[in-house]
Amino acid sequence: MTQPLAFGRKLPLNDWEGDDGHDSWITCSATSAGRAVAWSTNGRLVKDGTVYRNASPGAAPDGGQTLQQVAVGVANIAHLKLIIPVGWQWADVMAHLKVGGGVILAGRYDSMDRAYRYQLAGNFGHRIFCTHYSPTSGIRTYDPLNPDIHSWGRWLPLAVVKGFALSLGHVDAGYVPLQSL
Repeated sequence: MTQPLAFGRKLPLNDWEGDDGHDSWITCSATSAGRAVAWSTNGRLVKDGTVYRNASPGAAPDGGQTLQQVAVGVANIAHLKLIIPVGWQWADVMAHLKVGGGVILAGRYDSMDRAYRYQLAGNFGHRIFCTHYSPTSGIRTYDPLNPDIHSWGRWLPLAVVKGFALSLGHVDAGYVPLQSL
């Protein structure tokens, strides 16, 4: 199958955190950052999330990571900056996605209906990466819990992603600025 494009960019393949060698499924931040770098570089730099996690000092061996910690890994490996905006609202996220800017979002996994989750239990914080918004299809997402490593992400309805992103009571987002095509 030909690699699909959006905004002239190559959609990255999904990266599943279940193959990262951790029993507690703790690499969603780094896995999402890996997809953000792949999107930003138009596929010139594609690394598994564990590469970014392992290059991030301060990552607890049995816990998740903050975007600030992952930003160190992105700088060390990709030599790119992971921007962590302060005070973003949902309108800022949408403005970024409408131009294909790509955004890492955090939220409660159980805020998504079961049909859109890859685990039955969802009572935990999670991060996903979104490449862009389409008025006809919704938001193209990369969920680190999706085991289909041969997929180019998945479309989710706008309302599902918005509910996820607002489930923490604030927008927790990050992005890697797009590199030239």
